[in-house]
Amino acid sequence: MGVGREEVLSWFDAVHWHQGEWVPEIVVALWSGRKRFLDLLEEIRESSTQHRWSTRTRPLSRQSLAQTLQGMVRDELVLRHEDNSSAPKAVWYELTPVVRAFLEEHAGSTAEWVDANRDLIERVRQRRFMPNRGWDSSD
Repeated sequence: MGVGREEVLSWFDAVHWHQGEWVPEIVVALWSGRKRFLDLLEEIRESSTQHRWSTRTRPLSRQSLAQTLQGMVRDELVLRHEDNSSAPKAVWYELTPVVRAFLEEHAGSTAEWVDANRDLIERVRQRRFMPNRGWDSSD
């Protein structure tokens, strides 16, 4: 079983497709099922889930959530449903079936790899967020 150039490039395509500010928190919050906008906002604000590769220090704002969800709908990561029978109209968000299937198939093995290489992952994460640190061959 060999992995070639195209498989490696495809892996990076999948990784970049799922990236963006607040995307991990939104995916985690929607994993349990569809949610209304304000419920999603509250759950993320109250959650202990923190995207470990982010340097942001501010809490999630309504505007940031709205913009991120709009992008996730555009990128087919999230579905947006409207119920116009109520006033005000109800809007729900949920993960697309393809994202759910992707994560169900690949998240477990990725998590196992990360667990087995936790020290490496943490060293890299720490280096990326240490300001003004140049490359050091002794690392």
